[in-house]
Amino acid sequence: METGLHGWCGQILKINLSDKRIEKLDTMPYADRFLGGKGIGTKIYWDEVHPDINSFDPENRLIFMTGPLVATGIPGAARCMVMGKSPMLMPEGFCYGNIGSFFGAYIKRAGYDGIVIHGRSEKPVYLLIHDKNIRILDSTTLWGKGVYATGDILKDKYGKTVRYITTGVAGENMCRSANLMTENDGSVTGGFGAVFGSKNLKAIVVMGRHNPSVASPEKLKELNKEVYHLCKGTSATDSASEETAPVAKTAHCYQCGIDCEFRTVLKTASGKNLAGMCQAAYVYTEWIEKKKDEPDAAAYDATKICNDLSICTMEIYNIIEWLEACFKSGYLTEQETGINIRNLGELAFFENLANMIAHRKGFGNILAEGLLRTGEKLGDEAKSHFSNQVAGVGSGAEYSGQAYLTNALLYVFEPRQPISMLHEVSLMVAEWVMHMDDPGSSPVTADIFRTVAKMFWGHEKAWDLMTYEGKACAAATIIDRTIAKDCLGLCDNVWPLKFSWHTPGYTGNPTLENQLFSAATGVKIDEAGLMQYGERIFNLQRAIMLREGLVPAKDDFPADFNFTDPVEEIYLNPDIIVPGPGKKVISRKGMVLDRNIYNKMRNDFYVIREWDPISGLQKTATLKRLGLTDIAQELEKSGLAIK
Repeated sequence: METGLHGWCGQILKINLSDKRIEKLDTMPYADRFLGGKGIGTKIYWDEVHPDINSFDPENRLIFMTGPLVATGIPGAARCMVMGKSPMLMPEGFCYGNIGSFFGAYIKRAGYDGIVIHGRSEKPVYLLIHDKNIRILDSTTLWGKGVYATGDILKDKYGKTVRYITTGVAGENMCRSANLMTENDGSVTGGFGAVFGSKNLKAIVVMGRHNPSVASPEKLKELNKEVYHLCKGTSATDSASEETAPVAKTAHCYQCGIDCEFRTVLKTASGKNLAGMCQAAYVYTEWIEKKKDEPDAAAYDATKICNDLSICTMEIYNIIEWLEACFKSGYLTEQETGINIRNLGELAFFENLANMIAHRKGFGNILAEGLLRTGEKLGDEAKSHFSNQVAGVGSGAEYSGQAYLTNALLYVFEPRQPISMLHEVSLMVAEWVMHMDDPGSSPVTADIFRTVAKMFWGHEKAWDLMTYEGKACAAATIIDRTIAKDCLGLCDNVWPLKFSWHTPGYTGNPTLENQLFSAATGVKIDEAGLMQYGERIFNLQRAIMLREGLVPAKDDFPADFNFTDPVEEIYLNPDIIVPGPGKKVISRKGMVLDRNIYNKMRNDFYVIREWDPISGLQKTATLKRLGLTDIAQELEKSGLAIK
């Protein structure tokens, strides 16, 4: 890769909290093969986090990595990847998350492409990054404070434009489901808040004044104008404010003017604003709605409680669902747990439970280890009350393989719920469902669904969710495109731009990302070249997972419930309908994933990836083709690659 250093800043900060040593790494030797964002972060993890390192060990890395498009003015280019060994996974292992708002962009404005943190401070500290001035400061006065109070104190001290990422009490107490939080209620799961706590790190504070340069400003301006035009008037932007009407505005991320369904501002019952994002905004809704004396907006207060304590909303949802089932069966009692289940649905119940977990009080100390580990501690009867949603990081059943066949593969080959990948199929189906209900709400007819599926998922049969044909190709293509997007720093709401009201055929443009990359960096690349970065980084991630104990013969399968439990509901598609041939509508409601069909999809996936079809291990020749010779050599030594 030859570049005049446009897009990238050229430096990565590396900070050792144990000895206070600060280094600066050259970005470009990493960028040549791994681009940015998830790619560079994954390579640093491979190099520096040995499989024997535990998530709470000082040697674990917490990696924040932006992409070359972040802070260049491109809409939807404000994402920052967060990577490290996750304490939520069981067993612990490599994981990643993704956060927006302003933090990642301000890392770039301060002159860095990323931050790598390791070690453990003897006392609570926070990092202050102000352009080239890096300081490790005492955070004793911040320790014990919630996310919102911490943010207010930092802004009072450094000014309203300072940007930060922090964790709350749950992170300080190393609750395994603790999030990292940033402004506008942005969060990243994976238990990385607990990793902050293990390192005695309260926050990272960033200030900067300079955006990275771009290679072709006029071309980039022209492309940005096209993106805004194509996004204007889509159903995503028009429907969000109607569904979440308490406050109809968007909490925009840095340099993005796209109206965003994932960042709609909501009004809580207590009168505060919440930047509600998908599942998080409705974590307690179904129980609040059963209590006549609680206002619906109290559900948003529940989200605020989670955010302030830095508790993962997906985890606490699963905990509440599990507690309800356990109390109903008589397995748990109020005397054993100190939890008054009769108050379920009241906001006070939620607040009490969240604080029990965050402060590790009583039964909350068990729950703070995460629901998977709670099950291991309490035994089989406890686990028998788990819903299918219970998983390591994220939900284990949302948009599952029973409903959308392609998604079975997406779940299997990622270390966590791969929600951005799952959205590729589920949101396109939702757009078609919306069109069926109201043609004015979405341009996605069945014909357009089929056209877009072929264009973006790479196979004639990718659209047909009743057959295994083309699903491996679709999964591989979705994975590669999503990883490339995560390397560039692009968000899930805008990218890829699959459809639009403003094109002759209502279809989007799969080449926009590589055009934007070329205009921003000066590096000429086509769609296939960008996708190959995704393929390379996916194979590197696979190598990490193999090195950390993945056994393909056992682990390359979705959870058993996919094969045994008929699917009954899907968010945004309650009847679980999918397009059939022509104008035919087919429902997958009540269906399960057929094992023979899944095996065919998985075997096709192995072939497409050029892995060994019997063992599921990577081939040395494949890794070398992708420029991963060094990775192949290490895997060969451990018997984890096939010559």
